[in-house]
Amino acid sequence: MEQQIHAHKILNQLKVQPMTEEQLRHFIATEFGSQALFRTCKLNGMDVEALLTFFQAQHKVLIKDGIWHLNQAEICQH
Repeated sequence: MEQQIHAHKILNQLKVQPMTEEQLRHFIATEFGSQALFRTCKLNGMDVEALLTFFQAQHKVLIKDGIWHLNQAEICQH
């Protein structure tokens, strides 16, 4: 079974450094590779597109003036 990166690694980066979607995609590709797969507490096997869609759908991020910020109120604590 291939290793999947927990989504919290991306969310933790947004906590430290809010960024545009382009910057976020670049960070993910540089840090984890363009073929990386991600998981959450309930979902597995998400590519970058699915991960970013999940973040928005679950209100894990707030996007203001094109900058993605962590929505701390929606982050599970583990």
